[in-house]
Amino acid sequence: MGSTQQTPSGAPDLLPVDVLVIDDDQDARELLASVIARAGYSVVEAGNGRDALELLGAVRPEVIFLDICMPIVDGPRFRQEQRRNRDWIRIPTVVMTGANEEMQLDPAVEQTLRKPIHAHDVLGIVRRHCEPHPT
Repeated sequence: MGSTQQTPSGAPDLLPVDVLVIDDDQDARELLASVIARAGYSVVEAGNGRDALELLGAVRPEVIFLDICMPIVDGPRFRQEQRRNRDWIRIPTVVMTGANEEMQLDPAVEQTLRKPIHAHDVLGIVRRHCEPHPT
């Protein structure tokens, strides 16, 4: 990731993006990101919760799509860290889960999507939170 710019007060300027997709399945993550990008939205990806938490230090998404079962830092642990930050907790978070996975997150998640995820469901959520950019 490139360097962040500093404001006169010393706080970093965060790069605004529309969507952060967090999923350890590279094919699923890239497909979801591609659908979102083709619809005119900016998207960044992370392969696990730890990488996503690092990204949140540099970018400010309008909505997060979060897989539950991931290595390193999983979805519930990511949400735990997200809740500790007053800026991050304001970001609507949509949980993506397999049919056999138990939901063990807080009730403050925006929505839960069962895998396989359908493009129209994702784009409906993105449209609710973001404005498309002209191409």
